[in-house]
This record gives sequence, structure tokens and C-alpha cells, in this order.
Amino acid sequence: MNKKFDIVVIGAGLSSLMFLSRYIHNNKNQSILLIEKNKKRNINQTFCIWQGPDLIDIKKLYNLRARHVWNKIRVSYGDENVDKDIAPYSYECFDGNETLTNLLNQCKGKITFRRGLDVKKIKNHKDSVEIITSKGSIKTKYVIDSRNKISKKQYAYAPNLHQAFIGNEIIVEKEKFNPDLLTLMKFSRNKKDIEFTYILPFSKKKALVETTLFAKNPSLNNIQKIHNQSLIKHSKFRSIKKESGILPMILGRNYIDNNIIPIGLSAGMARPSTGYSMMRIAQWINSIENHKIESDNIKRFEFRPNKLLEWFDSIFLTVCYFWPQKAPILFMRLFSNADIKSIIRFMSDAPTIRDIIFIILSMPKKLMIHGLIKKYVK
Repeated sequence: MNKKFDIVVIGAGLSSLMFLSRYIHNNKNQSILLIEKNKKRNINQTFCIWQGPDLIDIKKLYNLRARHVWNKIRVSYGDENVDKDIAPYSYECFDGNETLTNLLNQCKGKITFRRGLDVKKIKNHKDSVEIITSKGSIKTKYVIDSRNKISKKQYAYAPNLHQAFIGNEIIVEKEKFNPDLLTLMKFSRNKKDIEFTYILPFSKKKALVETTLFAKNPSLNNIQKIHNQSLIKHSKFRSIKKESGILPMILGRNYIDNNIIPIGLSAGMARPSTGYSMMRIAQWINSIENHKIESDNIKRFEFRPNKLLEWFDSIFLTVCYFWPQKAPILFMRLFSNADIKSIIRFMSDAPTIRDIIFIILSMPKKLMIHGLIKKYVK
């Protein structure tokens, strides 16, 4: 492939396709190549977001369809349940394969797309970039790199945790799920890690049941054993889909290097404390949508998270790292005491000052002060 492109986007994942679906509207005169190393798409991932007042309307802006919407959520630990009616907000999930296919179809005819190109090396020159792939070299002016390449510098922002999960979408024989009530977190007692079950009920007989751990060194094999015990409780079920993954919960991020713009996980577009990324990606795109990638404004395309939220996340992660057995209490206190609308805006990177005050006042103060001291006193 000898043709030179204005922009080459590496990776056909969520951040790349959300970006391209909007960027092509205002920049029709640039030649864009999208490359993906996998020859076939095999996406079982579920994307979830909060929606409502003062939040970007993902469905409308990106022409997407939510698979299911909930207006009631539950957080539980032991015998205690905290149920919240979150209207006018909602929690919405999107099928991964359908979402990525929809976004890619919006780009058809406006970009060039090539599968089966694995990037081996990138040579970053002053005025151009050469991408060496498994099937030859590509020359371009700018690169948008969505590969999840976490650098050693990013892990320098200790303490570092990982969010690891295994989930199965199951169908049970007897009606047992409430399709109107989402179980956001059902905590289990675990002295070493933060462990909870996440249940997305799609009908009375169908749900995604997911086991999640916030852990220092997670093992999917160990999580599978825990998850199997969780599934047994649902007796006589059939699994129709499975998803799993390990996401770093780190504050560090990669920055623009000459003509290479990092996006996605390695750029910090997944919230360290929650793993949510869809809204962060949309907010970044919204901030750069009316601009064209050129040499004199390339720094504008660098993702810059909210510094105050990063500081809060750093305290939260410190608490989770050193006192994981106390984290369920932190969450239960938060959802019991704080206004649920403030929590939703806070988790969606769109809090007001009033929201932040409510969040602070609702937290277990002694535990958070210990986290603050631990963060700054080595």
C-alpha cells in the first residue's frame, strides 16, 4: 500500500469509530485510512453509560440504539440494599458488535478501511509518519493511535489497580429477574480485593451476570472460579454470550508525540475509578469536533481529563489499594447519603460544584482522610 494518507487511524474500536463518525462531517477533504489487525470482528463487549439532563445524548449524536434502559438501580452489601429511582437519568447499555458496526457503517464511502494490518513499528519523522505493518508500509501526515499500549510512565502513578471482569449473558428456566432494576454493585466479603457482582436484567429470564474485581494482580482463572459460584445461584441456565477483560485503573496517560495522537485507554479516556469510557470519549470529541487536524493545532486534540476529578480518583484508588475490605462501606455510604443525581453527574465527568460538595460530605471522612494522608506521605 504505497498511497499516502492525511490521517491513519490505528484500531477499529469504540474510540476510533466514535471519533471518525463525527470528524468526517466537517473534514471531507482529508484522506483517512482506518486499519485493524483482526480480520474478523468478534466483539462480545457491552458498552454502558449514564444518560440524562446535562449529559451528552449519545444515542442522538451518534445515531445509536440502546439495547436496554433502566431507571432504577441497586447497590448492596450483606443484607443491606440501597435502591434508587434515578429518573430523569437512566443507565443504558449498548451491544458492542451492533454499536461498532453502526459507527463503521456511518463512515463507509468517506474513509478507506483495511483489515488484517498489524502494526509492527511506527517511524515518527518531523513532517510525516511511516507505519510499518504486516503487509507493507503506509505513509501519512498524522496518526491516531487507539492501541491499548500502557507505558511504564503511566504505571508510575502508584498505587495501581486493575478492574478485571468475567460476565455471561444467561437465560434461566424460571422468571427471576426484574428487568426494571439494575444491580450496579452487589459486594461480597473479600479481604484482599474489591469484589462485586453486576447484573443487567434484560427480561425476567435473561440477564448479563458479571463478576468484577478491583485487584492489584488479578487472574482471570481465579475470577472464573468466583464467577462460576455466582452463576450456580441462578440454577438451570443457558449461557448465550461471554465477555471478559482486564482494564488498568491508572491515572497516567500517553501524550501527543509529534504527529501521533493517542486516544482510547492509553490516552486516559477510561475513567480510572470506574472504567467508564463512552462518555469521556464523547466529551473529548465534542471539544475538538469543529477543528481539523493540522500541524499548528495538533495539541488541541490531546485528551485532558478534569484535574479535580483526577485528584478525587487518586484518593479513591489509594483507599481501594490499601483498604479493599473497607471499599464496600465507602460505596454503600455514598449511595445511601449522596443525591443520586450528583453521583451520576460525578461518574459521568460532568459534576457541578454543588455535586462535588455533596459527594465529599457523603463519604466516610475518616477513611478518606487516611487515603489522603497515604497518598502524600510515603
